[in-house]
Amino acid sequence: MTGLVGNVSIPVYSGSNVGWAGEIAAAADGAGTFSEVTLEPKRITAYIDVSKQFLLQDSVSAEALIRADIVRAISNKLEETILGNAAGSTTQPKGLFNGATALADTSYKTMVELVKTLEEANVSGDLKYIVSPAAKEALKTTAKDAGSGLFVMEGNEIDGLPVLSTSACKGIVLGNFNDYVI
Repeated sequence: MTGLVGNVSIPVYSGSNVGWAGEIAAAADGAGTFSEVTLEPKRITAYIDVSKQFLLQDSVSAEALIRADIVRAISNKLEETILGNAAGSTTQPKGLFNGATALADTSYKTMVELVKTLEEANVSGDLKYIVSPAAKEALKTTAKDAGSGLFVMEGNEIDGLPVLSTSACKGIVLGNFNDYVI
């Protein structure tokens, strides 16, 4: 979403309801309900004091170094915030794990149930797991079943779905992150 200015309200529609009726029976009201989600701008900030001597020594590579470091710092802060458990505020977005109970069970059955839960909610598309390093270790060492010698996580996949790992993650999350708006 580009070109947004200030607070933006996005309407949310629960969806129309339909039903079967006889040939001359009256149709039921199929109207869903409207609500809205308000997106409020948040600002991630930083400043760096740079000496003139530093710039004079090699301005092109010095500037590139500083720019790359700022981009890395912003990326790390966004990842830490998005995959964190902060409640959110007027200045900071809420983390995905806010109010969530940590998943302790890394069994194959539990991972399949996660996919089932998303499918029942009609979530589809480019599904991916994001896990903490500790969860990754557990998934790679938890047997898939009693006798195959396979583990829940093989390579960088669980049951064919990609797994990304970062220390910013507070557990295990599965979703289509192309649909995530921050």
